[in-house]
Amino acid sequence: TIAVVGILGNHYNGMYDPVWDIDREVENINAEKGWQLGIHVDAASGGFIAPFQEMSGKGCPPFDFRLPNVLTMSASGHKFGESICGTGWIVFRQREDLAEHIAVTVTYLGGSSDSLTLNFSRPASGPYVQFYKLLRLGKEGYKQKVENQMSVTAYIRHFISNLAHEPSGKKRFQLLDGGDTCCLPVVAARLNPEIGLHYNDIDMQHALSESHWYVSGYRLGFENPSTAEFEDIFTDIDQCDTMFRVVVKSNLTRSLAEDLTAKLVQVLEVLDEMDGGYESVRSKVNGLKAAREMDKIETDSVPIAMKSSLTVGDKRLAMKNLKDVSFWAKSVKSKRSTIVTQHIC
Repeated sequence: TIAVVGILGNHYNGMYDPVWDIDREVENINAEKGWQLGIHVDAASGGFIAPFQEMSGKGCPPFDFRLPNVLTMSASGHKFGESICGTGWIVFRQREDLAEHIAVTVTYLGGSSDSLTLNFSRPASGPYVQFYKLLRLGKEGYKQKVENQMSVTAYIRHFISNLAHEPSGKKRFQLLDGGDTCCLPVVAARLNPEIGLHYNDIDMQHALSESHWYVSGYRLGFENPSTAEFEDIFTDIDQCDTMFRVVVKSNLTRSLAEDLTAKLVQVLEVLDEMDGGYESVRSKVNGLKAAREMDKIETDSVPIAMKSSLTVGDKRLAMKNLKDVSFWAKSVKSKRSTIVTQHIC
């Protein structure tokens, strides 16, 4: 072990790793073993959120250089820092922690410069835009921005937490995020598995995209790079289970959030009303594709007995599938608004 990493806002549900607790454990290990382990705080998302939550009085315990073992921190300016794509920052606690072989000293335009990039030359647009936003918004502007984002996030979270599945009376969703404080402006949840729906969160994502909203759906597994096998991420949830998240950026206003929740309700109504659920549509579409592929088979290469089977059975199946899929598409379209809404990514 050469370092310990804490993430200030993880990918799945936006929760912060307890860097303050990690620091205490590292302190104890260093004292016991005589080591000099340090902590890197990956604040790619939380770097422009957590400090301003603290300014609002809704922050976490210290997570930065106030902790003695935190040596480096990184942040992405293009996520919540309002800069352009490709803007990233890394801050060292002290200059001696930056190894000399990483920096390349060059003489350029009459002066000496240290370059920390792989190819020396990099576009300056990211730092310029970031510097403008820091001057334009200031601490107070960023604080107000984060407060608004957390408020919109709380509205969406409260809305979906109160949605009920009418036939069963059970909660429609299970919340998976960290709540309204000490986390990113992210709503993470999954369709309640106790209901036994025939569609999952990824199906809901695809259906919701018909209304120009993109809510990211994920399977709760990963491909192990060492074995190339798909494995569980969690010990208590199967890798085939799914979840979704809504990331609330600064351009997702309250009115847009209300449109998102309204579209969500419409989509759930359509999926619930479908015969057999969304799973039936997937199987019918796949069956239709298979029937079309079979139709493309050269006649000479198909036995006579198979020809008659394909001609009669598959064409009948194809026509039925076309009608079913067309009906589903019309059902979605009839409940779709003409308002083009903001994508979430």
